[in-house]
Amino acid sequence: MRGRQSPVEALITLPRVQDESERRARWRQAIAALSEAGHADGPPPLDGVLTVDLLAAIRTALSTGLVDDLDWVAPGTAAVALFELMAALPNGHERRELGRRVFARLYRGTAGTFSAVATRMAMGTGRPLETATMRARVGLLFAMPVGSGVHSDPLALALVTRRSHFEAWVAKSSTGPLPARRLAATLIERATRAAAARASRGDPHAQEYLQSAAVKPVFDALLADREPLVWRHAAIARGLIAATDPRAREDIDLLLAPGLSPTEWRRAVVSLVACLASDFDTTMQQCKQLLEGEVAKRHPGIAATMLWGLPPVIEADPEAAEEFLNYICQSERHDVGVALVALLADTATPGFGTQASEWMRKQLVEQCQDSDPALQSLIYHTLSGLDRDHAADQGVVSGIRQALVAYETTGALQAYEIALQTATLAHASMDEIEALASAGDDGLPIVLPALADLDSAALERSRLYDLLLLGRRPGDSSASVPQMETLYDRISTWVIKSEDEYDDSKWSRSGATARQRRLIALLHLIDLETTQMDSGAKSDSPNAARVKERITRSIRVLLTRIADGPDATVHRVLCATLARSFDAAVREQVADACDLFLLVVHHLTDHHSIEAITEASTNLDVQRALQAYTEFLGKSSQDALESIASGTFDAAQIALQNKDVDAAALAQSVIGLSGGIGTNGSYRGEALRRVVLRLGRALGSIAGARGLSEVVEAGAGTLGAVTELENMVEAVNQLTAGATRRVLSESPEEGIDITADILPLSVLLERAVSSGSKPEKSDMAMAIGELGAALPNTLAAVVASVIARVDELPLQAAVDSEVIPMNNRRAPLPEWLLPRRTIGSFYVIRALGAGGASSVFIARRIEERNVSDAEIYALKVPYYDPNTARNISEQEFLNLFREEAGALLSLPRHPNLARFVNFDAEARPKPMLVMELIRGYAMDRVIRNRTMSTTQAFAYVEGVLAGLAAMHSAGVGHLDVKPSNVIVRDDDTPVLVDFGLSGRNLRPGCGTMEYTAPEILGVIPDGYTPTPPKTDLYAFAATAFELLTSRPLFDGGDELALISGHVTHDGWPPALRELATHEPFVGLCHDLASCLRRDPRDRPDTPVLQRQLHEHAALIQTYRWPIGAEPSTVENHA
Repeated sequence: MRGRQSPVEALITLPRVQDESERRARWRQAIAALSEAGHADGPPPLDGVLTVDLLAAIRTALSTGLVDDLDWVAPGTAAVALFELMAALPNGHERRELGRRVFARLYRGTAGTFSAVATRMAMGTGRPLETATMRARVGLLFAMPVGSGVHSDPLALALVTRRSHFEAWVAKSSTGPLPARRLAATLIERATRAAAARASRGDPHAQEYLQSAAVKPVFDALLADREPLVWRHAAIARGLIAATDPRAREDIDLLLAPGLSPTEWRRAVVSLVACLASDFDTTMQQCKQLLEGEVAKRHPGIAATMLWGLPPVIEADPEAAEEFLNYICQSERHDVGVALVALLADTATPGFGTQASEWMRKQLVEQCQDSDPALQSLIYHTLSGLDRDHAADQGVVSGIRQALVAYETTGALQAYEIALQTATLAHASMDEIEALASAGDDGLPIVLPALADLDSAALERSRLYDLLLLGRRPGDSSASVPQMETLYDRISTWVIKSEDEYDDSKWSRSGATARQRRLIALLHLIDLETTQMDSGAKSDSPNAARVKERITRSIRVLLTRIADGPDATVHRVLCATLARSFDAAVREQVADACDLFLLVVHHLTDHHSIEAITEASTNLDVQRALQAYTEFLGKSSQDALESIASGTFDAAQIALQNKDVDAAALAQSVIGLSGGIGTNGSYRGEALRRVVLRLGRALGSIAGARGLSEVVEAGAGTLGAVTELENMVEAVNQLTAGATRRVLSESPEEGIDITADILPLSVLLERAVSSGSKPEKSDMAMAIGELGAALPNTLAAVVASVIARVDELPLQAAVDSEVIPMNNRRAPLPEWLLPRRTIGSFYVIRALGAGGASSVFIARRIEERNVSDAEIYALKVPYYDPNTARNISEQEFLNLFREEAGALLSLPRHPNLARFVNFDAEARPKPMLVMELIRGYAMDRVIRNRTMSTTQAFAYVEGVLAGLAAMHSAGVGHLDVKPSNVIVRDDDTPVLVDFGLSGRNLRPGCGTMEYTAPEILGVIPDGYTPTPPKTDLYAFAATAFELLTSRPLFDGGDELALISGHVTHDGWPPALRELATHEPFVGLCHDLASCLRRDPRDRPDTPVLQRQLHEHAALIQTYRWPIGAEPSTVENHA
C-alpha cells in the first residue's frame, strides 16, 4: 500500500506547474519539509528522488527566483533546506549556485542560522567546519551567554559522537592550547546534556557512547586538566551523567571525602552542583553540609568553586539556581563575589541574581575599608561588576557581551563591527597599564582592574579573537588577527618585563597580589593558540618570530625566578606558567621536549617545583620526561642529594660524605631516568635517552666493580667504565649547551674555572693500576669536582656518590670473586650489522669502537662461534667518517680500501706489527680485514699515566720504528702513526695497530691532524710524488717526541692552528727547537728534525734513522722521563 505523499515530492513537480502561485506554494511546502532534515528522525527526505528530476526542479527554482524567495521562513530553516538541496546535487552549475547562497547565509547570518546548518554539516563530512573562520563561529556558539536562545547542543552531540569529528574536535584538542582544550571540554558538556535529553525520551544510545572506552580517556584527561577554565566543563558533564547513572553520583560522593585533596574536592563540587537541576532537595542539602563541614574548613575557596557548576542549572531550572545562589552569596569571601560577577556577566537571563548581588555588595563594601590598596582596587572592580546597569555600557567585557548579543540577534557583520570597537578599547586599556608601569603600588587601583578585564575578555577565552574573524570573506583560510597579535605582544612584554624586574626584597601584600594577577594573565596568554592555528602561517613570518620571542623570554625569566626560590604566594602559579610555556614551546616548534627537560635539570633541583611543573603541563612528552625526573629525584634524594636540597652543592664533598649510599641503586635510577626521555622519538630526544642510558650503565659498571682494574679496563681494547663515564658527561654537557642556545637564545654558563694541572679521573685511576699505588685523596676530590662541574647539580651529585666507592676498591679484583657480566661496558653494535651478526665468514662478538677509517670488532670464525676458547680476532670494516668525506667520495673510499687491504697481507710477520689473517673484499654487508687481536694498553694512555721510565720510552720508540721498517721494506705505509695506534702488549712490546689507512699510496685525508705531514696538507714540491714511508717518518718523529717528553710536538687551539704549525717550519717546530737547547738532547733533536723536513726527499730512509737513533740510546736513557722537564736530573735506577 502506497503511503502518504511526502511534501518534498512536491519539489519535483515544479517544472510541470504553470500557475505561479501554485508553484510558489509547492516550493514552500518542500522547503518546510527539507528544513526538518537535521533532526534525522527518518530517512533523508531526498532519498529516492531521481537526480534528473531534482536538477530540473532546481533549474526551475533558479530561473523563477524561488531560490531567493525565502523571507517567509526563519533564516536558519531556509539555510538548512538549501544545504539539503545542495548536498543532494551532483557537481555543476546548480550545486555551485545553491552553495554560494548557503555560505552567504552562514557568513552573514546569525548564530542560530549557523548552528542549524553546522549541525547538518556535522552529520555529513563536516569538512567545511574545519576552516579558521568556521571554527571561530563554532567556538562562538559555545561561548554564548548562559540562557541565550541559540541551541547548540545537537551540534556538540554530532561533533562528539562521530568518530572522525571526535578526533579532530575533542581528542586532538584535549592536549592543545587553552582555547582548544576549553572548547573540547565544552563540547563534551553540551553533548552530554543532549544525550541526557535523548535518554529521557527513551533513546540511551548517545549517552552510552559518551561513557564508552572510546570517549572516557579523553574525558578523564579533560577532567584532570590543571586549568579550571577547562576541567569545570568536564566536571559539569559528570554531574549531568549522574542524573541518570547512580554509579556516577556515587563516584562524586566518594570524591568529597575529607581525606582527599582540594584537587578532587573542587571537581567533585562542580559535578555536585550540576546535579541540582535533576535532584534539587538532596543536592542542596549535601551542598550545605559541605559548606559547614571539614572540607570547607580546610579549603574555604570551595564556595566560590561551586558557582562554576551552576550554568546548566540556570538553563534547566532558573528558580532552583536562584535559591542556591542566594545561599552561597551569604558568604563574606571576596572570591565568591568574583565568581558571582563572572557568572552574571555570562548570563543572559534578565533579573537573575539580583538579590544575591545586593547581599554580596553589602559585604564587600564592609571588607573594602580594611583592605590593602591592591585588594581594594579588586573589590571596587567586583562591585562595579555587580552593578549590571553600570557594567553594561562600558569596558572590554561588556563590549564582547554586546557583540555576542548582536551575533545572536542581528548577524555576523554587526557583531564584527562591535568587536572592532572592543579591540580598540582593549588597546586603550593597555595604554593605561603601560603608562602606569613605573608608578608602583600607586598605579594598582587602575592597573589591576584593567588587567582583570583584559584577562577575562581577551585571554581566558578566545571570544574577541573569534568575533574579529567574523568579518572574513568565505574561503579566507588565514587565522591571523593583527589587532589581537599586537595586543598579545603588548601584554606579554609588559608582564614579562614586570616579572623580570620584580624585587623580592621589597615585598608587600599589594605587590604580591599584583604579581599573582600578572602571572595568571601570562599563563592564559602563553596558553593561547598562535601560529600553529593559522594554516597559512610560515615559520619565518614576523608573527612566528614574535611568538618564539614571547615563549623563550617567558621560559628564561620563569626558570630564573623558580630557581631563586620564589615567595610561596606565587610559587604554584609560577610553576604552572612555566609548564604552559613548555607546552607552547613544543606546540609552536620552538623546542623539543628533551631540550626543555635539560633546561629543568640544569636549572632546578627543588622536587616540589618540578612536581608542580609536571602536573601543570598538558604535553605528554614534557609530562613523561619531567615525571621521570621527579621519580629520579625521589629515588636518589635521600642520600646523594641532601646537599642539593640545602643549596650547597660540592661534588667532591658529596663523594666524601656519601660513601655508604647504595651505588648500584643510584646507577639504576639514572638508567630509569633514561626510560622517560625521548618518548616522542625525535632525533635529539633519542640521542639524549641513549646518552643518559650509557651514563647509567657506566655508573653501574663502577658500582659493581670488584677492583680498580675493572673500572679502568673493559677488556680487549674497549672503553673502560670511567672513560665511558667521562665521555657521556661531556655528551650531556654538549646537549645542555645546545638546548640553552636553542631555547633561551643565550650561551651556556662557563661554569667553574678548570685548572690545567687537574688530571682527569680516568688518568688518575689508570696510573694507579699501572703503578700499584692509589691516587691521593685530594687528587681524587679535585678530579671528581672537575667531572661534576660539567653536569647539572642533581646528576653530578649521583655521579660523585657512585664514584666515591672507587676509593675503597682494591687495585685488583679478588680471583675468587663472582664474575660480573660485562655487557653493560661494551660498545654497542652498529645498526647496519645484520641480526645474525656475521661479516663474511666471521661472527661478531662485540664492538671495540671506531678509529681512523675503520670500525673494529672482536670476532670468531663462524664455525667456532660457540667455542669459548677459540681464537678471537680484530675485524675491521671501512668507516667513511666526516674527515675522509672532506676529500673523497664514499665509493672512492671503498675502492681504495679494497685496493690497499690486499697489500697488507703481504707484510712479513714482525713482533711490532699486528698479524694479518684475512681480507675479503666481497664480504657482506661490508668488506673486511681480519688481523690478530692485540691485548694491552694504548700508548697515549701510557703517556698520560706518566709512570714509565726513559729506558722504556726509548724502547717503545725503537719498537715503533722497527715495525715501520718492516712495513716500508714491503713498500707499504701505515699512514696514521700516532700514540693511540700503538698498543703495549703485556710483555711490554709496542705493536702498531689500526691499519685502516695503510697502503702503497697516499690518499686524501689520511692521518691525524696533530701528526700530519705537509704533503698530506697539499704542500708538495714541484715534480715530486710523495710516498707513504716518508710521510710515516714525519708522523713517527711527532710520536717519538711525545713519547719521550710527554708533550705533543704540535698543539693548537683549532685545526687552522695545527695546519699552520705543520707548514710554517722546515724541520724545527718551536717545541723541538726548545728541547734542543738542552745539550744532552741535541743529537736526538737533529735526528727528529731530519724526519720533519718540509721536502720529503730530505728525510732519511727508515733503516738509516734506526741506526742514528740507536746511537743516542745510552745517553738519553740516563735522564729521568719525561726528558726536557729536568734535563740535569739523572735517572734513578735504584
